[in-house]
Amino acid sequence: MTTKKLTRREMLKLTGTLGAGALLASCKPAAEPVVEEPMEEEMMEEPEAAPASGHVVCMHFLHEFTEDHVNTFQEENPGITLEVVDGADPTRFFAMYAAGTPPDIYRVQAPSVPQFLARGLLYDMTPYFEASEMIKLDDLMPANDYYKAESPLEIGSGKIYGMAKDFSPDLTIFANKALFEEAGLGTPDDTKAMTYDEVMAASAELTKFDGDRLMQYGFAWENGWMDRYWQNILDETGQSLYSAGFDKMIINDNEDAKAVVKWYYDMAEAPYTVSPQLPSPGGWTGNDFLANVLAMEQYGFWFSAMAESDDNRGNVMMLPAPTWTGVRNDRTITSTGAIMTSGSQNPDAAWKVFEFYHGGAPSVERAGSGWGVPALKSQVPLIPQETDFQKQCFKVLEGELALDVEPIQFNPFVGETVVPDSWSKYLDQALTGAISFDELVAGVESEVNLSIKESIERIMG
Repeated sequence: MTTKKLTRREMLKLTGTLGAGALLASCKPAAEPVVEEPMEEEMMEEPEAAPASGHVVCMHFLHEFTEDHVNTFQEENPGITLEVVDGADPTRFFAMYAAGTPPDIYRVQAPSVPQFLARGLLYDMTPYFEASEMIKLDDLMPANDYYKAESPLEIGSGKIYGMAKDFSPDLTIFANKALFEEAGLGTPDDTKAMTYDEVMAASAELTKFDGDRLMQYGFAWENGWMDRYWQNILDETGQSLYSAGFDKMIINDNEDAKAVVKWYYDMAEAPYTVSPQLPSPGGWTGNDFLANVLAMEQYGFWFSAMAESDDNRGNVMMLPAPTWTGVRNDRTITSTGAIMTSGSQNPDAAWKVFEFYHGGAPSVERAGSGWGVPALKSQVPLIPQETDFQKQCFKVLEGELALDVEPIQFNPFVGETVVPDSWSKYLDQALTGAISFDELVAGVESEVNLSIKESIERIMG
């Protein structure tokens, strides 16, 4: 995919502030004072830098960045106080930024990086990473490339603005062997990727109703990642969901894109999956999988830590990601981690917190828990491989990681909920017969493109 090269004038506007009284611009290091050359050699010795100190605010989930982590960090760094604000709510984040009190560290997923960079919200952490004894640059897993950028439209290399805490190849499938066998489909083959057509065909056999009541269904995915799925599939064809400059979503004028969207519509219309008109019986598709109601759940390796329950134990397996064209490109579309904000009032102390969480004891703890793939290569051996299920998952994981696909270039002008929310709204109308599929596509495309236009106008001024 070809990315648009911005002019210097456009880049300056793109990475600047949002206007007077709005969000803070990226922090820049203070100019170094001019010092006269010392007369004697012993005078050239530089004094040791004072240890970082002060107060750091981290916006994260308390079940991930726990009170125990906070206490351990403060014991090891007595000059720094750490406050963890529970949650990663974008509305609260932007409100804190606008008020001039942004958090120093913020939990994000990969699609936020180009958006935040375009708005001037990211701190260039490159010098910290280069000097770190705890986090080595050559130890970073490729999923961390989502946190590197030359510009908002050139993600994957360049300056470093954060890193993952853990990640997964997110397109893998967790399958219930017992439900497959009951449907006469046999045990799925974990050495061969299914096609999306095969997923739909299997879902037809795996879906059961008792009158109007859904008893069992075939396949589910995370609706909040809808556009990420579309982009990943289109990448198999060498195409994008957006124009070269990311100023427009293109579905109607791209038959391949329209076919991808149609597949998801057909799954809901059949119905072989849950939808706004057919809610999850358990309130969440993950619960349905645990209760033997869902046969295939498309989630990343992290789900392996909870995929087995008393109801389905011994019948769960992980499968390679499905493919649209035969091109294998299972990648992380989340790469959950954190960034340091350009508005940080205490970046040195914030880095100490960041380094501790992503490279210290908490990262070792996460790696051994099985909740995702570690962000550091050296910690991959810590992934649990004790049970037969864990061993089977790890075997499939190794094959998916070996694909080593490049990051997706996410649109810097689209908020993470814009496409999924628009899709759900128009899908609901289409499933009731109020609008046609073509009208669904037109509605999503129009609504998203209006959002892109407004975002570009806000950022570019």
